[in-house]
Amino acid sequence: MICNSGMVLAEEPLSQVTIKQTGSHSVFKGFFLSVWSKFRAYNPQQTQSAKSKVVYSAGIRGAEATETLIQPYWKGDLTHDEMFQKELKQFTQAQQLMDKGDLQNSAEAFELFINQYSDTKLLPNAWFAKGLSHAGLGNKEQASLAMQQFITDNPKHPLLSDARQVLQQLQ
Repeated sequence: MICNSGMVLAEEPLSQVTIKQTGSHSVFKGFFLSVWSKFRAYNPQQTQSAKSKVVYSAGIRGAEATETLIQPYWKGDLTHDEMFQKELKQFTQAQQLMDKGDLQNSAEAFELFINQYSDTKLLPNAWFAKGLSHAGLGNKEQASLAMQQFITDNPKHPLLSDARQVLQQLQ
């Protein structure tokens, strides 16, 4: 039925309408899917920038002329840091392989990332993702080693309890 506003209204009563839930494709199931989803939330995005994600309001004191171009400094903004962007791109590519279900290449990409960027802030995430990749492949020994490395090096990481649960699942 079409009403005056042009909207289409359902002719059947709401009690007869069914809603179907569809899921997205993932190589992980159950526990590993929940861990992977939680892990992804902790990862930076390739376009991460204070300017692109958050709106800030600021007041300026003093007699500034309207012709003066004021460029605020965003603490922690790495948008123009070429080295960080390069490592973030490599990390993101490894994560995208994992998203596509290419776990073997993902594990190799995270291994390469770990070897190339041993002093990066993304290193804990790379160890965790490497462990998940190997867990998804069924490589229990390699997954356990990666998760144990993550736990040893990051005793205060927010994903510490998840890493311990992954280790339990692998045994």
